[in-house]
Amino acid sequence: MDDQPKTDKINQRASGLNSSRKADAARPLPPRMQRDLEVEFEHRISKLIHSFEERVHKFKTHINDLENRVEELSVAKDRARSAFDDFLSLQELNEMIRSTLEPVEVVSALVNLVQKSIDFEAMGVYLIDSEKGGLKPLGVLPSKMSQVAKSQYDEGIIDWVIGERRPVIVPWTETFGSATEDKTKHLILTPLIVADQPLGIALTVTTRNPDRFSSHDLRLLFFAVSHAAVAIQNALQAREIAQTRDFLSNLLENAGDIIISLDQFGKISYVNPSIEELGLNREELIEKHFKALFHNPEAERRIQSTLKRGSRQVFDLTMEGAGKNQQKYTVNLVPLKSSDNQRIGALAILRNVSELNRLQKKLLESERLAAYTQTVITLNHEINNPLTTVLGNVYLLDKEAQSSKDTKLTMRLKVIQENCQRIQRVIKRLERIDELKTVSYLGSTKMVDLGDDEATESND
Repeated sequence: MDDQPKTDKINQRASGLNSSRKADAARPLPPRMQRDLEVEFEHRISKLIHSFEERVHKFKTHINDLENRVEELSVAKDRARSAFDDFLSLQELNEMIRSTLEPVEVVSALVNLVQKSIDFEAMGVYLIDSEKGGLKPLGVLPSKMSQVAKSQYDEGIIDWVIGERRPVIVPWTETFGSATEDKTKHLILTPLIVADQPLGIALTVTTRNPDRFSSHDLRLLFFAVSHAAVAIQNALQAREIAQTRDFLSNLLENAGDIIISLDQFGKISYVNPSIEELGLNREELIEKHFKALFHNPEAERRIQSTLKRGSRQVFDLTMEGAGKNQQKYTVNLVPLKSSDNQRIGALAILRNVSELNRLQKKLLESERLAAYTQTVITLNHEINNPLTTVLGNVYLLDKEAQSSKDTKLTMRLKVIQENCQRIQRVIKRLERIDELKTVSYLGSTKMVDLGDDEATESND
């Protein structure tokens, strides 16, 4: 633009020269002057051409700069578009992860994301089985892939990849899936690591040459797998928590004991179905004060003590059952505390000991009866044997007394015989007792009731 005035002046002077030449065309110029004019004209034309060439060169340089800039902007645009697409894909993965608690669905979202940037034949996630050792597939995966994963694990390659903390491409030549031709395949092993703890491995089977994987591809793969690893761990923990919660809930709901939880204000926040043995509706008790259930002053005092001071207590309590019969319970009171050790309520466990007491009493009676039976057997053995000998000798003496007509001896032997027979009847009555009953003997002394002697004689 700065050379424009000079160009205009040159053009004007050239135009003037042409005009003067036309005016002087009729008269000839001296040869020397004519040569000078031609030299000057050629010099000016040469300068003009040089000026134009410089301007053209500048324009070409500027155009090249613009083309390079356009190319750089195009590359930057493609990178920005690729980065934005990656961001949208990761955002899609994140949305999918947040909307599910199923590890298999997380893996499905991961596969869909990786498929957009890496062409592969198969992809699967395997978790490290810390209990049994080895790997366990997350979802249903081809058996061939599982064999390859096991081989990589047994050879220590997976442990090495986890130590590298990055995707590693290793060669593998095998017919996989529906492929009909043998192709050179590669395995991309990407570790699943959460908070420095190895969770598993993502195994990707691809036919792409390792040289065609850019660092950006591998970084995106590692980032996506790491993001999915966190989601998988959260899903597994959520599943474990849910299973534990269901187990505890089932345990509480089916417990034979009555379980009641109270908040810090003494209101009932939970009660299990066993409360129905007291003829009460569990739904009607929720949000009511514990005094609506416990009418015993001693029980109320103990519950208040646990709520206010956090004391653990065990005491006995009698309550009216569904059939208006009295039921005895052992109450175990424990305080409930939050994670920061603050009291938030109390838990009461009521165990019905009425049946237990009855069974214990019955067991005690059975043991007493068993001991009694053993005693009777001992008496039967230790008394009947010598008693039989006594009766035999009495019988012989009685015959001798009758032969000698000794009336006094006969009467005395008869008394001995009758008392021995009485002892035998007592032993038999002892053997027939199936329930121990006592009667007063002297003062506060008790003795076993042997029943009616006449009934024994009639049975004999």
